[in-house]
Amino acid sequence: MTTIIIIKSTEQQPTVREVLDSVVAVGDEVCFLRLPTVRCLGSLIQEINPMSNYGVDYTINCLPERYDVTDLVELAIETDADRICIGISEKTLTGKARIDELTQSILLHDDISGDFVVGEHVIILEELKYGE
Repeated sequence: MTTIIIIKSTEQQPTVREVLDSVVAVGDEVCFLRLPTVRCLGSLIQEINPMSNYGVDYTINCLPERYDVTDLVELAIETDADRICIGISEKTLTGKARIDELTQSILLHDDISGDFVVGEHVIILEELKYGE
């Protein structure tokens, strides 16, 4: 299985740990997809190391400077991703996850659908299906 983890900031250790601990399985492929505003994932990867403890292979990709959600969906289709994981960047006063513009765009995109799951630090779109 392939899981895309969208990285909006190098401060997303809780998100990445939650995905690695409870979403992916040994032998899965993980694609760290950084937004153009995130220059380097070195510090984030070092915080999580050793990745070998999780038994997954990983790659790091970057969205283009002027990306839109179609670029992300195209990558998901190319990699035949089973899941897209997006960190929760903000919560309401009652502890509910706020849906940011990127998450909303993915959920509303015509060419992708799946089950929506909310964790402590991550929103997961899983069992992805792609339009024609």
